Amino acid sequence: MTDQPISPGAASRAMDPRAPEFRGGRFHLGDLHRASMHAGGGAVIEGRTFVDCTIEGPALMLVLENVAFDRVNFGPTGGDMRNMLFRPLGEMGIGAVPVRNCTFTNCRFLTLGITGNDQLLDMLIEQVTTVDDRQN
Repeated sequence: MTDQPISPGAASRAMDPRAPEFRGGRFHLGDLHRASMHAGGGAVIEGRTFVDCTIEGPALMLVLENVAFDRVNFGPTGGDMRNMLFRPLGEMGIGAVPVRNCTFTNCRFLTLGITGNDQLLDMLIEQVTTVDDRQN
């Protein structure tokens, strides 16, 4: 897996998709999930720490147990956190990228939706402050 350069002239660098920590990378969540699975990491992104990363979609992140968000910029929401949240209609989240036992610190999400249990979604609605970032 390679992280994508933030500036057009910067070089990409190889990243170990099973590394326990990612610092300063920029990558698509689906690419990380696929590369991790191909490297034998299983179907769940688990036990990882992400610091100062830009994590891109479009993708839907299924937040499972013990996932922490610290100083995360959830990206454009149109002023309402609920615009990026999805409630599952059944017992499973087929098609979503599952994460468990992960910490996201000072990360930025771009076009990334989040789903999970009602307690998680309600907490994000109540605790995350957003601004109306729509272009007029």
